[in-house]
Amino acid sequence: MKQEMININANLLAEPTFSNFEKDGETVEVANFTLVKKYGKGKEYINCAAYGEKTEIAKAFEKGDLIHIFGYFKKREKEGKTYKNFVVKSYNKIEKEGRKTRRNKYGFLFGQSMYYRFWLWQ
Repeated sequence: MKQEMININANLLAEPTFSNFEKDGETVEVANFTLVKKYGKGKEYINCAAYGEKTEIAKAFEKGDLIHIFGYFKKREKEGKTYKNFVVKSYNKIEKEGRKTRRNKYGFLFGQSMYYRFWLWQ
């Protein structure tokens, strides 16, 4: 079954946790973390797992960071419950740029009203 690959940008809910397991005689490291995506008044929580060498990137993540993930959702059932987890193929932290002050063609900050401009000239 082919998985639908998707991109998601969301904020890190808490710092990642790290663990490992044995597979075919080798130790595989796992980074688990949860992202929260806000939609209007609602929120969606996305449980993510990155495996192997990809765990190194998550070690620099902090709570609240904006993260871009690429991968697919994987569902599994355990004891009558269905769990949905996002398997990360690639991901990175989106760095915030310094907020720039934008001015219009008259030299005033965007959002200032014409009345405010008139008042300044008096």
